[in-house]
Amino acid sequence: MKNVIWIWRMRKSPDISNLTESETTFSERYALADSREAYLKGRSGLRAFASLYASIAPSDVKIEISKSGKPFFGNIANLHFNISHSGSEVAIAFSTQPVGFDMELLDRKRDCLAIADRFFTKQEAMELKGAGDSVNELFVKTWTAKEAMLKLSGDGLVGGLDRATALSEREGRLADRTIHLARLNWEGVVGCVASFETIAKVEIQTH
Repeated sequence: MKNVIWIWRMRKSPDISNLTESETTFSERYALADSREAYLKGRSGLRAFASLYASIAPSDVKIEISKSGKPFFGNIANLHFNISHSGSEVAIAFSTQPVGFDMELLDRKRDCLAIADRFFTKQEAMELKGAGDSVNELFVKTWTAKEAMLKLSGDGLVGGLDRATALSEREGRLADRTIHLARLNWEGVVGCVASFETIAKVEIQTH
């Protein structure tokens, strides 16, 4: 079976009727309205699309957490997902294979060189210092590839950004394991998906 990854951009207001009572209660913990909106979009979209793929009611979708902290479907076999958000952008990656996904806004303010010196490899930090006017774009490409790989493994950022290295637009390495990558771009957003298997196709849809 070909490894196809579907990306759903959540642009509409969240349908909170899809959420469980505990999810609605949890959303109220967010102090910032934007953060709460991102959580609600991610969870409601996750339930809505999972229900379509699995032909079950959104409320019947069981979302569980692995020991490493990675969410997964407890009652839908062979369907994996990863959520990412940056600013008002929220998107969900689905695949029949384990998937890692990260995206970042290009115009988001950040101290690229300071972050790279602290979290990137020496080679990556040197490349950023020589990138000139392209430093922000190169930083975002490097960051999203690294985070996508770590989210694929289930480690997240606590796994250490220096463990994940993008060798090219299509290939990376996490510790000693080869990871397959695909680059994503849309209106001011740079993203990356990661998979243990060769990625045949990435389809991006807006909801």
